[in-house]
This record gives sequence, structure tokens and C-alpha cells, in this order.
Amino acid sequence: MKKILILATWLPIAVFAQQDVTKVDYDPFFTIEEAPHIENVLPAPPALTDPRFFDDWAQYQWGKSIRDTERGKQAVEDAGIYAGYFMKRFSPAMEGNLTPETHPNLYRLLARAHRTEQQAGASSKAYFKRVRPYQQYKEPSGVPSHESPTDFTSYPSGHTHASWLVGMILTVLDPAHTEEIMKVAYELGQSRVIVGFHYQSDVDAGRVIGSITFARLCSEPEFQSMLKKAVKEYKKNLKK
Repeated sequence: MKKILILATWLPIAVFAQQDVTKVDYDPFFTIEEAPHIENVLPAPPALTDPRFFDDWAQYQWGKSIRDTERGKQAVEDAGIYAGYFMKRFSPAMEGNLTPETHPNLYRLLARAHRTEQQAGASSKAYFKRVRPYQQYKEPSGVPSHESPTDFTSYPSGHTHASWLVGMILTVLDPAHTEEIMKVAYELGQSRVIVGFHYQSDVDAGRVIGSITFARLCSEPEFQSMLKKAVKEYKKNLKK
């Protein structure tokens, strides 16, 4: 009987340890209602007649001009972001190999952070309803499979929001590579300009709210707990 009880006690732990973290449906750390309403923070995006829009137009032209380069190909890859992709994309900057198998706690943290970004940026996207560059100019984007004729959510950039947030989280794990990490976070935002899915002002705003969301998350005990586990896991893997 004792052997059966011991097996029953340890079974849930064994099952959890073997869980495929990439197959879990993660919840955000807070809801849309609980998130800061970024539309009360950011200015409206520049109108077509605003002199500031010239920079958006110029950056859009620059993006189109390099789509056939290696940087353009990277921008297309950057369009499909998720926790596992973030780990792969940031690994060289951290001189390591982050994977869901080797860093499951980090994967869980990034997956929940990404879901939280979607909540945190929702109200501002709905409020501003900005058309995307490829819609405005009626030209194909670099990722046609992602296009939609009715998706007027260009401002602020959600991909940039998420990428900047992830960059800030990873600097906590690896402060020695802060510059390299945040350079990748910056590049991920610029990729959205290159593929024609966002204006430069969308991307600039995305970096601002990435910082805001990180600051807001730092007040969440559950986020702090998961972040500590991820830091401990990361340091442990460095010693291997």
C-alpha cells in the first residue's frame, strides 16, 4: 500500500515535468479592463496632411527598397512571433541556445507576456483605428498571407510592443548582454516597417508601450514569481 501511495503522490509532479509547454493555452497576467489605456498616454498618429507623416512615408519607401535583401527576408521571418520564436531570435544576442525544452520556465513567462501584450494594446488599437501602410497605398506587403482588408489596427504596433517587452524581460535574465538584446528588440520593430505592415510612428509608439507594459507587469506578484524562476533557470543552464 505504501508503494501505491508514494506513486500516487509523485505522479502529478512527473506528469507536469513532462508537459509540453508549447501546447498550453496561457492566460495573460491581466485583462484589457485592468490594463493601462494607452490611448490616454499616446498622441494620435500623424494624419496624412501632418508634416510628421513625411517620415512615415519615407520609412515605408525605405522598407520596400530592401525587401529583396537578407534584411528583408529576416523581416518576413519576424512577422510570425510567438514565445518559441522569441527564444530563437534572441539566442545569438545572449550567446546561448534558448529552447522550450531547456528553458520551460522562460517559455511560460514569454508566452504569458505575449498574451498580456495583446490585452494591453487592444484598447488603443481599437481607439485609433489606423489603416496599415499596405492598405493605404493599395500595394502588397512583404507578408501577403497576413493581410486583411478590414484590419485597421496599425497604431500602435503590437509586434513591436511584444518584442520590446520581451527584450526588457531578457535583460533581467542577462544584463551583461543588454545592448545586444535590445538591438534585436529594436530590429524586430523595424521589420514591421520593412514588410509594410506598420508605419514608423506605429513602431515608435510600440516601443513606448512595451516599456509601460513591463513596468505594469512588475507590480504583478505572479509575474515577479515567474521572472525569478526564469532567472534561476537561466543561470542554472549557464553552468552546464
